[in-house]
Amino acid sequence: MEPVATPDLTFRKLCLERFILAILYSIALQYLLVTVFLLFVNVDLLHPITWLTSTVGLLVSPLTWLRSVPLATALTVHGFVLARMYLLESRYYPTLFAQLKRSIMQRFVVLCTAGSVGCLTAWFYTRFLRADYRQLTLMDDSNHDQQTVLNERFVYLFVSGLFAGCYFFARGQHTLGSIEWSPVPLSKWTQFRDSFCSIFVESIRRSFVPSFVYLSFYYTASVLLRSRIAMLFGFIRLKEISTVYSFYCTATDIRLLLYTWLVFALILTNMNLMLGLFRIFLNERQEFAIQVGVFHQQTKGSDPPLAAALAYRQIPIVQQMAAEDLATIAKTHWCTRRKQLYELTVPGGHPNNWRQVCDTCLKLIREFTHELTVSIGGIELKPPPPMVLAGGRLRPTTSMDRERLLRQQYNQNFGIRSLSTPALSPTSSTESGQQSAGALDLLKVDNLSLPTILSRVPGYQLIFVESKTAKSYYLLSVQSQLVASITQSLTALACCSLEEDQYGVVQDDLPSIVHVLLELKKVVDKIGAINLDVKRIDRNYIALKGAVKRSLYRFTQSFAPYLNDLVIEPEDLQALQPFLRYHV
Repeated sequence: MEPVATPDLTFRKLCLERFILAILYSIALQYLLVTVFLLFVNVDLLHPITWLTSTVGLLVSPLTWLRSVPLATALTVHGFVLARMYLLESRYYPTLFAQLKRSIMQRFVVLCTAGSVGCLTAWFYTRFLRADYRQLTLMDDSNHDQQTVLNERFVYLFVSGLFAGCYFFARGQHTLGSIEWSPVPLSKWTQFRDSFCSIFVESIRRSFVPSFVYLSFYYTASVLLRSRIAMLFGFIRLKEISTVYSFYCTATDIRLLLYTWLVFALILTNMNLMLGLFRIFLNERQEFAIQVGVFHQQTKGSDPPLAAALAYRQIPIVQQMAAEDLATIAKTHWCTRRKQLYELTVPGGHPNNWRQVCDTCLKLIREFTHELTVSIGGIELKPPPPMVLAGGRLRPTTSMDRERLLRQQYNQNFGIRSLSTPALSPTSSTESGQQSAGALDLLKVDNLSLPTILSRVPGYQLIFVESKTAKSYYLLSVQSQLVASITQSLTALACCSLEEDQYGVVQDDLPSIVHVLLELKKVVDKIGAINLDVKRIDRNYIALKGAVKRSLYRFTQSFAPYLNDLVIEPEDLQALQPFLRYHV
């Protein structure tokens, strides 16, 4: 008898298999990129047969495969480091400092692995270039005395790999660990073909400017480190003592600049392809088990249950996979798995299949609604729109400004203090009065508390203080996509039950589904009335708002003849009237 697998182990194994496949495909793609590089550096249009045969000979050479081992190892380590970021639980951090404290070590490890992949990629590609581009040292016999000199062309290419890896990290660190789910199911080959073409062309285009930025960076670094690199090896000297002349020789070497641009583009292509392969393999549809009961226990070889996957918060990717599978079940016409959802368990004859999935979906929607309600509780309402006259917006005139100035002067002369602004310090023409006023100001500063003083430091509020809208932004940007998908899927399953539910297992949950959808709609509608910058989460907010409305419209369209027969609260029935009038 096979042992029962725990949900955590099952879900982690499910993700790990996909990550391993993505890493293996990424390593295999290195030889495709090497082919592109060899065809470029060994181009010989006058002798195409020799050009192709020499390229193929280098590809199948055992030395080439041996040299690719360090790069493959670095790619594997980098892939597992990225995979670990995808497996992290999504948590809310109230301040930017808390978020940086939690992720700084992970980001640093990703930066190190990205720089290592860039350096080893540049080193691997330089093995196919001429001796004056692939060797660290050269023999200089210009003064009739052979001496070992530092090959700055090789150093330039090698450091460009490190710069490209750091550039990739700096540009894409905000998207690491996040997956964009494809709304249309496509084959892996179609997704890979589209991703490879777009990534390769985009990397070539975007690597042009950074390669020249690296040129200025290399000049700055060479001023500080050029002589130290030569002193590090002891027996190596510099060919050109002048740093400016050495930089001039590097900047005017067109072949070196082309090699740098190509290496830069291939490194960006390599790293972006790994992220693209992660997205492709994680977007692959996973069918979870629906039937539960005594005779449907989960073993090592069986599929994990759908309800458990929907409730599994430790890995958000698993929740999204389950939501996509639930959407597939709800959308497919006459789906066999949907019929299993409406079936009764054996033995017992209980609707456990539907009950577990429905309860899990309702729980997720309720928790999201509650958290979103609490998060927007302390946000101010939007200010009323400015008064607009026929000739345009009402603006203060010169007479209004003069009247306000005269009122301020009158209040100051007669000692009238405003109730909304602090009182002004009295001025005196004598020196003793100025000293006493200065002493009072110092006393006021000394009485300030430390948090008050820190709050006046620029950037303190941004880094160490939780914003009132931070939790709302987190919920709408991270969890709204999952809730929108579950909302539409649950409504679609309820509507399909009219024709496919033979036992009426869905009828008892219809009032709860309506109530949960209406509560979510109230909270989503409140977001438009508060002072919240919806543009920051525009796509997710609009998708959630549209999903809730579509679900309510679909529900009323399907159950309009039977609403009086359902046990729905009077408040909920009143809230459904606008959707019913639209249906009529």
